Amino acid sequence: MLYIIYFTIETMNKISNWVKYCLEVLPYKNGFVLDLACGKGRHSIFLSNLGYNVLAVDIDEHKLNCFNGKLIKKKVIDVENINNWPLGEEKFNAIIVTNFLNRKIFPSIIKSIKKGGYLIYETFSEGHQKIGRPTNPKYILKPRELLRLSNKMQLVAYENIYINNPSNHLFQQRILAKNV
Repeated sequence: MLYIIYFTIETMNKISNWVKYCLEVLPYKNGFVLDLACGKGRHSIFLSNLGYNVLAVDIDEHKLNCFNGKLIKKKVIDVENINNWPLGEEKFNAIIVTNFLNRKIFPSIIKSIKKGGYLIYETFSEGHQKIGRPTNPKYILKPRELLRLSNKMQLVAYENIYINNPSNHLFQQRILAKNV
């Protein structure tokens, strides 16, 4: 049990500041949230601890087995190589995506957000390939691309930033948008 508590505390320290900011802005403090391409679940755990019901989705079953939470359901789904959106007609109060990009599924992501729900998205942008991984343009946003991909939604907040601190060097685009 000590290991799980330690893991949770360590994971909490890695929560995206953007995700924290966006959750403070949301008008509700619970609901059904999709953590898409969740990895080892840092945001799923955080959301669950705040009282959100979370669907944690990732391609890697091993990563999904690294975490638990009383309000977390998990699904192994390959969202990289799909022809059809694997979540069907399921709707979410919010969808969170960090450090992941698959342009082909963006319309399905937006369609899966309930009316009045939110998209919280943060991933690598142009320039990042010069300082670290990923370097493949397939996984790097072009200038203002995140705005274009979510242009059918109401913009709440957007950043195109370069983070330069001793532990982190990133070029990122971030958006908080509402499905109206």
